[in-house]
Amino acid sequence: MTHTNRFILLLVIVFGAACDSVPDSSSGLLERPPKIEEFSISPQRVVYDLLDESFIEGDNVNIPLSLTATVQAPESQVASVSYAILSPDSTGEPLYSGDLSITENNRYTAQVNVTLNALVVQAYPVIVYIVDESNRLGGEARTALEYQRSFDPGSPPVIENLRIPARIQRPSAGEPPQTPLFIAEVSDPDGLSNIALVEFWNVNAPGVRILLCDDGSKHPCGNSTESGDETAGDGLFSRRVFILNSNSLGVNTFRFEAIDLAGLRSEQVSYTVEIFE
Repeated sequence: MTHTNRFILLLVIVFGAACDSVPDSSSGLLERPPKIEEFSISPQRVVYDLLDESFIEGDNVNIPLSLTATVQAPESQVASVSYAILSPDSTGEPLYSGDLSITENNRYTAQVNVTLNALVVQAYPVIVYIVDESNRLGGEARTALEYQRSFDPGSPPVIENLRIPARIQRPSAGEPPQTPLFIAEVSDPDGLSNIALVEFWNVNAPGVRILLCDDGSKHPCGNSTESGDETAGDGLFSRRVFILNSNSLGVNTFRFEAIDLAGLRSEQVSYTVEIFE
């Protein structure tokens, strides 16, 4: 299976990050798939004005990017840890993809030479994900490579409101999953076009970031075939999540954050959701 095909096959089960496991129903196995504990890239932000001339070539900048991931595989063996660097709108095939190599214990690294358009301020989503020895897709984590021209800070985006059910009933055995919509209403003093990404994560698994999209469900949203968003460009960033019978009962706390094209981050907003019988 190619990197691109594995990436397309990634299916988000958001509440799996809050429970002990979400088994692959097709395999019938009960062991937990591996997951990402930590993920980082270096540099996280590239500032054109601070670059040495050797990194600049015409209208492009060439950046040596380091990726580091720490994984946890309590019950299944890791077959590969892969990465994908996406276009700023997260559409189309990855700009770069490949595998990370194990260095020590559960630590994996990779070095990637990334070429960016020097004239356009952008944020490039970077995703790392695991495939185990049974060819099951395990955990995923994401961050972004942020490119800016100078230190002109502007103003950060603002999460104005969250439209999320406070309580969700877990389906009974044999019933289809519940599919609630998570919506974040976001604004930016410099305009909605300045928002690079909006994401959320379970506080119990902070390395697993889930993208919300304001795309009218016209494009893949992160690792999902669609976002569930109704209207593109209205400042309502959405993501449909799936609650399965295998999800644990109890309260989940999520944090939401928006990042603009200059790398400025909104204040984080927390929200709790209870899964009940």
